[in-house]
Order: sequence, then C-alpha cells, then structure tokens
Amino acid sequence: MNQTFLNPTPLRKALALGLLACSMTVLAAADNGKPAPAAPQAEPLARSAAAVQAAPELDLRITYEAMNIGSDGVQRDSRYTNRVYRRKGQLWIERELPAALRHSQEHGHEEAPGAHAGHAHEDARGAPLSIRRLEDGKTSVDLVLAKKRRLISVDEAHHGNVGWGGSFENSYWIVPPAALAKMERLGKPQGGVQKYKSQAGEHTTIVDWDLAGQFARRVERKDGHGTERIVVTAVRQPTPLAQPWKSLQGYEHGDYSDLLD
Repeated sequence: MNQTFLNPTPLRKALALGLLACSMTVLAAADNGKPAPAAPQAEPLARSAAAVQAAPELDLRITYEAMNIGSDGVQRDSRYTNRVYRRKGQLWIERELPAALRHSQEHGHEEAPGAHAGHAHEDARGAPLSIRRLEDGKTSVDLVLAKKRRLISVDEAHHGNVGWGGSFENSYWIVPPAALAKMERLGKPQGGVQKYKSQAGEHTTIVDWDLAGQFARRVERKDGHGTERIVVTAVRQPTPLAQPWKSLQGYEHGDYSDLLD
C-alpha cells in the first residue's frame, strides 16, 4: 500500500500500520473539542491481564479504509484487510493479499522495492506477526517468514518497522474498553451492539461495540467538512477457530538485526 499520502499526521500513520485503534484512547479522552490530555496511567497489571483472559477467543477479518482530500484537490483512497486471530493473551495478525497480487506472485512477478529496501529483506514486508502478552505486561513480537521457515524476534525499537504499534490491548479489542468508558453511550444496545460517540474538535468518532464478542465491529472517524474519513470494519469469522501458529513447528529462530544491513 502506498502510504505517502497518509503522512504526516499521527492518525494517518497509525492507520497505515493497521493500528487505528492505537489512537482511540486519546480521541475518546477529548472533551468538547479541547486538546486531549495526556493518556492516564495504565490499569494495574493484574486487572488488565484478567480482562484479556476473560475476553472470548475469536477470529476477525478487519478492513481498514481511508479517504483524504489534500490541499491540492486530489482525493486519495486506501484500503486493506488483516486477519486477526485472538486467543488468551495471544494475537496472530496476517495481511490478506488481494487476488490480483496473489496471482501475480504465483507467476513469479516481483514487487518493486519499497522505501525500506536495503534496510531489511523484502520478504519481511507485510509478513504475519505472532504476538504474546507476557506476565510482566510487556509484549513479545515475532515476524513470521513462511518462505524461509524462520521466526524473527522483533525488539521494541523495530516494532514500527513491522507494523506493530506497541499496544496489545488496542489490537486485542480494536478499541479498548478503557477508551469506551470515556465516550458517550448512544441509546440502548440493538442487535447485540452498543454505539459510542466522541468528539475531538471537528472530528467525530462512532464505535459499534459487539457486546458478546467484546470487539469493535465498526469504527468511523471523519471531519466536519468531508475531506477526511477513516473506517475500520471487523467481521467475526465462523468456527472452528484457525490455528496458524501450528505451522511454526520446525522453524528456525532469529533476531530482527539479522535482516538489517
């Protein structure tokens, strides 16, 4: 995905990484259009861990869409989809490749080098991520290189390079329950969904929260002029649940520094 037009605003950069939810806590904390205060202290570790463990295990297909009309009058649109498999303290995030790209790759066509060519192997771009929440609250991130049958441990300094925003809770729920608590509840639940709303300046955010599954079915953020709109849509996948990590048996282990020049 061409990410150039998404810069330099932090929200667009987060979307480019598939992590719109990382900004939701700040958005929900905004009060009557005033600048949002600094993020509050995290919940005690035990309480956060208990909430993660209590959430239902599920598989999601999450689509990210962005529209922006620049000052040059050009409208730019972006769209991509991730498969996210949520387990007890564990996530597997995998990009869903469009059929045309899969067909091209099957015929041996190579993608043109990206902006980071020369700094890390091209096969690391868009590779699946295996993520675990450790007992101390920190996050373990591994990059899965299926073609090379290698599992690459990614240290915190390089999380952004592989598309990981650093918050397990944000990716686990799409919008964390702590962020919902700061938003306005809209009416009563309908069809198992509770709507929430927040206003930050000229931007409005609406969240459709799945009460049973404990995830955001839909998140929409738009400005008041129709020049910027971001939508995240999550669809629960049918059982049986996928287990892609089982394919990791026999993989070699390495470090992200191995991929650098």
